[in-house]
Amino acid sequence: MDKNKYLVGLIGLAIGFIISFFLTQNYNRSNAAPAASVAPPGMAGGAGGAGGQQAMMGQIQQVIDKAKNGPDDFQAQVEAAKVFNQIGRVAETADYLKKAYAIDPNKFNELGAAAFLGQYYFDQKNYDEAETWFNRAIKADPKEADLYVALAETYVQREPPQPDQAVAQLQQALGVDPKNGHALGHLVEAYALKKDARLAEETVKRLKETDPTNQRISVLEKLVADLKAGKAVTIPKE
Repeated sequence: MDKNKYLVGLIGLAIGFIISFFLTQNYNRSNAAPAASVAPPGMAGGAGGAGGQQAMMGQIQQVIDKAKNGPDDFQAQVEAAKVFNQIGRVAETADYLKKAYAIDPNKFNELGAAAFLGQYYFDQKNYDEAETWFNRAIKADPKEADLYVALAETYVQREPPQPDQAVAQLQQALGVDPKNGHALGHLVEAYALKKDARLAEETVKRLKETDPTNQRISVLEKLVADLKAGKAVTIPKE
């Protein structure tokens, strides 16, 4: 997944990180066009010309310096993460979010940023780290189905895959939202990895009944057909 699928520069940090995660999940569901970036609050429109750009960079540097000079200041780390998120520097965003978490995990949970970090590490193919952050996100918000789906994806994409763990998380997701097409699609994949053609086929039928416009149905049907024919299973990318 391309980090440009994230909506950066959102007003309101907690809303920003939560929406960043769910935009990625919604993209996975629908293959919609990436959302456009939004200019940082207070920096759009009126920052034209070299003078305005210098002033903007000065403000950014002040925020970063405050975080560096106050390593125990939770809010300073959060503000630095916000600045880097707004300018599309996601690696630095992740670094400062992790510093904020180390200072105060409880306050961190209020940001909804654990899922943001989980998705960041997933994109880096660091599935162990992604698992850690998605588990933290689930602990903070256990009624959000897409968090279980995201965690399950970390098990599907590993080498070697861990389909039993993926199935367990996807069943958790469907316990929260029985008609979640995203969860059902990945459940087909997990059963295919387990070489369970019967359950994979039954899950495709369930997906067609609950989410008939899902764009991945034809791909998943081919996956099941290959499985039943004894062909090698390759999990399709979203």
